[in-house]
Amino acid sequence: MKILVEDVYKKVAGFLNKERYEYIVIGGIAVGLLGEPRATGDVDIDILLEAEQIPVFLSKAKKAGFRFNAQECRQKALATGTFQIQYGAFHVDFIIASIELERQAFKRKKTFRLYNTNAFFPTPEDMVLLKIIPGRPQDLADAEKIIMRHKGRLDIGYLKNWAQEISAEAQNPRIAGDLDRLLTVKY
Repeated sequence: MKILVEDVYKKVAGFLNKERYEYIVIGGIAVGLLGEPRATGDVDIDILLEAEQIPVFLSKAKKAGFRFNAQECRQKALATGTFQIQYGAFHVDFIIASIELERQAFKRKKTFRLYNTNAFFPTPEDMVLLKIIPGRPQDLADAEKIIMRHKGRLDIGYLKNWAQEISAEAQNPRIAGDLDRLLTVKY
């Protein structure tokens, strides 16, 4: 049986729900749900996971049928705050929550049913902010699609406050500037 990206989504969401991990689906799948559908070849998850929980998480993931090198995952998670596991030919990228915006996004998360599987997703505002932070062209295009879809329903004060806070913390005005630019585009 050929495994599709939707199978990977169902597998990882089912695993995370069963084990009661705190997470949100981000990346292309979330953009497709909150903005405009686009092709994606992986599943991206933002997860609340402490360093000492990583070995237990990986052990449970192995038992659930995911493939990976546990030592490499642990080392990468500790060094970069990210790690990757495989299911079929696809990978699942995990980003370990490290900033206050992510913790806020977990508190505000919404449950959506996609491919007959419930999973947690960020609000449109939180997804926009999570996309603007890295600032890659695809991320900014994704943020723009979400803003377009939710125009008139977004909490602009929330967006601007967080963008200013993150820009100040990073000592980089680009984040707030990108948000302002995206919010002033006429759709």
